Amino acid sequence: MKLSTLAAAAALAIAGVSAPALAQNAGVTVGAKVFGPDGAEVGTIEQVQGGNVVVNTGSLTAALPAEVFGEGDNGPTIGWNKAQLEAAVNEANQAAEAQLATAFVPDADLYSSDGQLLGKVKSISGDSFVVALASGEFTLPKEQVTMQNDKLTFLAKAADVAAAIAQTSSEGQGGD
Repeated sequence: MKLSTLAAAAALAIAGVSAPALAQNAGVTVGAKVFGPDGAEVGTIEQVQGGNVVVNTGSLTAALPAEVFGEGDNGPTIGWNKAQLEAAVNEANQAAEAQLATAFVPDADLYSSDGQLLGKVKSISGDSFVVALASGEFTLPKEQVTMQNDKLTFLAKAADVAAAIAQTSSEGQGGD
């Protein structure tokens, strides 16, 4: 399952569910249990990175902005119960998948994760697709494509894609 970064918080904010005020010492650490407004457990913190906190509910994993966490009687708390969080994440995932399905078609522009135009999708088949780049056509895995800032995006930086293509081309010519 894909990680829905910030999507759950945005969906819940739109739905009018309030989040607790940020507490400076909310106990937001890896392994801590997260609780909802009713005091019931929502999940466990798996990772804290930058301004995001990854919470595993047991059914799914979601990255939430750190500012939605407050300090409750039992530990870190958020303004949503487990069912609300899971519903918001599932809804956000479905919307993202629909957007990707609409955009991931032949002749679509493909960008790198750092926003550089890589080329155009030539064809899509099974678990891979062919992309036409300036240096030729290459087959890439579909699982590494997502939508980022409303652009079809391959989850690698342009320089990394270029280096991998150069290495593949070199190996194909008998070099190392």
